[in-house]
This record gives sequence, C-alpha cells and structure tokens, in this order.
Amino acid sequence: MFHPRLFRRLISFAASILPLALAACSGSATPQLIGSYPKDAGSSPTYPPPPAGLLVVYNAYLELEASNVDSASDRAIQAAYDRGGYLVSSQSWYQGERKYTTLTLAVPVAQFESTRKALLRLGTLISETTYGELVSTHSGVTDWTTFSNITVQLRPATSVALPSLPSRGWNPAHTFEQAFGIFAAIFTFLIDAVIWVAVVVGPFVLMGLGARALMRQWRAR
Repeated sequence: MFHPRLFRRLISFAASILPLALAACSGSATPQLIGSYPKDAGSSPTYPPPPAGLLVVYNAYLELEASNVDSASDRAIQAAYDRGGYLVSSQSWYQGERKYTTLTLAVPVAQFESTRKALLRLGTLISETTYGELVSTHSGVTDWTTFSNITVQLRPATSVALPSLPSRGWNPAHTFEQAFGIFAAIFTFLIDAVIWVAVVVGPFVLMGLGARALMRQWRAR
C-alpha cells in the first residue's frame, strides 16, 4: 500500500544526503596540476630568464655609512679585484673633518650579486638604486666578458660625543665655595621672607586673636 508521508520523508532524506555525498567526493579527489611558471620555484621567488640572445646587465648605486672610510674604501676595491673586476674611478672630499669617498667599480656580470653583498658588509646601508639593461649575446658576449658598474659612496658614521673629563685646573675647594654661596643666598632669602611675614602680617594676626578672645569673654558673660 502506498503511503504519501513515507514517500515525502524518503525524498527529504535523499535531498539532505546528496550535498554531503558531493562534498565527500570532491574532497577525496586529487587536484591535477595543469601548469606553473616558473618551474620548480620553491619557496623563494624565481624570476624568468631574459629572452634568448639577450643578457641583463645590472648596475647599482650604494650609499653606505662606515666607521672608517679609508679602510672601507680599500676593502671595496679589493672585493672587486678578487672577483675579476677593477676600480674605474675614485673621488674623496672633506666636510669639516669628516672624509667622504665615492668609488666606481666594474665587475663581471656573473659577479654582480656577490660583489654587491660584499660591499653591503662594509657599513650601514643608507640608500640603494639598482637598474638593468639588455645586451645582445649574438656577438659572443657572456656574463663573464660583460661588466657591471657598482658605484658606492662611503660616508663616516656619526660619532657619539662622550662627556669630557675634568681639566687639570679643577679645584674642589672652589666648587664647594660656589655651592655654599648658593646655599647661603637661598637661606638668606628664606630668613628675609619670614621676617617680612612676621612684621607685615603678624600684627594683624595678633589683632584678630585678641578680638576673638574678647568675643568669647563677652559671650561667656
């Protein structure tokens, strides 16, 4: 015998189960990788290589603050020499007693990043500008026969002024005399203030106390 209520309950149960079944099927399916770029990038960013027949030549301008400008200059030049580069130009000048130096170094393109990191270790980075240009490799140009320019400006680090030590003419007795003079001046001022208050305000206070006593005696009678 056909029961309408039973049929409606079966329809409702099937409607409630269908979304759960679809969700379970979609969760258990293994997603398929269609494509990615760049390949095998891993966790660190990877930039695509330049088009075939072209080479990216990077140049940089670094501004560093060094504790010793002369020593930092020598180490910067040596870093370029160690990587097959050379010193293009050097300029030094003074602002007061502070020395500034600007170096332009040329290194193979293949050693650009290594040289840049070595220069950054010479002091505290203030500013950096990096730009690149494309060079054709059809004429046999490689990243070892083409050079990048790195200009680094070295400025002296700001020194912290230390408190000066007492001079040879320091006299403790003279210091005590000055301190005692200030104490005497303050003490004298306080005494003078008490005298002024006693002379100017005192009589009025006494008159007020006397009037108060007379009023009490009058009320007692």
